[in-house]
Amino acid sequence: MSVASLLRFIAALGVGAGGGALFWSIGAPLPWVLGSMAGCAAASIAGLPVAASAATRRPMAAVIGVVLGSSFRPDLLAQAREWIVPLALLPVFLASAALVCVTYFRRVAKFDPATAYFAGMPGGIAEMVVMGSEPGADERTIGLIHAARIFLVVFTLPFLIRLVAAPVEVHRVVAVGGDTASWSLLGWALGCVVTGLVLGRALRLPAWHLVGPLAVSAIVHVTGIADFRIPDWALAAAQVGLGATIGCRFAGLTLRALLRTLLLAAGSTILLLVLTIVWAIGIAAATDIDPVLLVLAYSPGGLAEMSMVALSLALEPAFVIVHHLTRVVLVLIGAPLAFRTPRS
Repeated sequence: MSVASLLRFIAALGVGAGGGALFWSIGAPLPWVLGSMAGCAAASIAGLPVAASAATRRPMAAVIGVVLGSSFRPDLLAQAREWIVPLALLPVFLASAALVCVTYFRRVAKFDPATAYFAGMPGGIAEMVVMGSEPGADERTIGLIHAARIFLVVFTLPFLIRLVAAPVEVHRVVAVGGDTASWSLLGWALGCVVTGLVLGRALRLPAWHLVGPLAVSAIVHVTGIADFRIPDWALAAAQVGLGATIGCRFAGLTLRALLRTLLLAAGSTILLLVLTIVWAIGIAAATDIDPVLLVLAYSPGGLAEMSMVALSLALEPAFVIVHHLTRVVLVLIGAPLAFRTPRS
C-alpha cells in the first residue's frame, strides 16, 4: 500500500469514526457500522480523499470473524437440530430470489443478460464481479448494484426490525463485547485471527479473511477450550472499518449515476425484502423459530453485516452465520452452473 493510499484510508477511518460517534449519540442501531458507512459514502460522493480497499478491510473483517465465532457455545450443536427446516428450504428461497431479481434487472433496468444475471444473484460483491467478468458482463455495474443493495439493507433493516419487533420477546444471547478483564485472554483472540487468516487463505475459503478467523474462534468456543471476548473498543474499531469499506465503494460516481444506481438497487432490495419477510413468516409459523431471526438469516445483506445486526439486537448470531455461509456456498456453486447466455 502506498503512502497516499494509507493516508486516504486513515482519513476514511476518521470520517467513519465521526459518523459512528454521531449515530451512537442518537441511539441508532448498529451505530459504528451505519454511521461509518453513511459518513464515508457522503465523503466519497463529495470527492473527499477517503478510500478503503479489500486489503484494508481484511484486518477488520478478521476481528469481526473472531467476535462472531465467540457467539458459538458448547450447547449449540443440540440447538442446531432445530435449524434443519430453514436450511433445507434455503436453496428454494435463493432460486426464487434470483429469479425475481434477474427478471427485474432485465425488464426494468434493461441490463444485458449476463449483467442482469450476476447483478441479481444473492451473492457477495467480489464473487459476482469475478464470475460476471468471464461472460462479458459489466463489472462496474454488478459491483455498484451489490454495494448499493448491501448499503440499503444494512442501513434500513436494523431500524425496521427495531420498529416492528420492539414489543416482541426475543431469544437473548450473551454479549460478545468485553471489558478490561478480557485483556488476560487477548492472546487467544490474536491467535484465532492469525491462525484463521492463514488457514482461510490456504484452504481458499469464501471470504477467507472473515470465515477463517470465525471458524477457528467458533471451534475454540464450541469445544470449551476458551471463552474469551474481544474488548469493546476493538469491536467498535472493526465495525468502523467495515462501514468505511462499504461507504467508500461509491467513490467517483456522479450524482446522477449514484441516484440511478440507488433507485435500481432500491427496487430489487424492496422485492428481496418482501420475499424474505414472506418466507420468514411462513417458516416461523411452521417451526416456531423467531421470524426476526429468520429475516436476518434469509436477508439479502452480507454475512458480516447481518451477523452484526443480530448481535446488536441480542439475537442468536450463530443461526444467522450458518445460514449466510450456506447461502454463499450455494451461490458460488450454483450461479456459474445455472448461467446460460440467451441467444439474441
